[in-house]
Amino acid sequence: MDAETLQAAKHQAEICRVFGNVNRVMIVWALDDQEMSVGDIAAAIDSSLQNTSQHLRLMKDKGVLTSRRKGHTIYYRVADHELAEGCRAFQSAPHQAVPASPDSVTKNSSGA
Repeated sequence: MDAETLQAAKHQAEICRVFGNVNRVMIVWALDDQEMSVGDIAAAIDSSLQNTSQHLRLMKDKGVLTSRRKGHTIYYRVADHELAEGCRAFQSAPHQAVPASPDSVTKNSSGA
């Protein structure tokens, strides 16, 4: 594997790790090609301002989101339209693609 392919794979893995948290996935869904304030995002995902701000900061640091300040308010948006499209594709994927819990894997593989 060449260095460029390896670097691309590492970058994709980093982005995928960002979406390993339900709140972060819901943030991308909430933004859905629009800009929102921290307070509006927190309300949309039913989370505290502090928790939401921590997720937003991490997502911005990883390049998933961009932000701008207007007065005392910070507004966020998804940095890359294609990334938002990819998240929407996962949102509409069949729920049967991933087992609901580790127990369901055991039950399904044992024939129960």
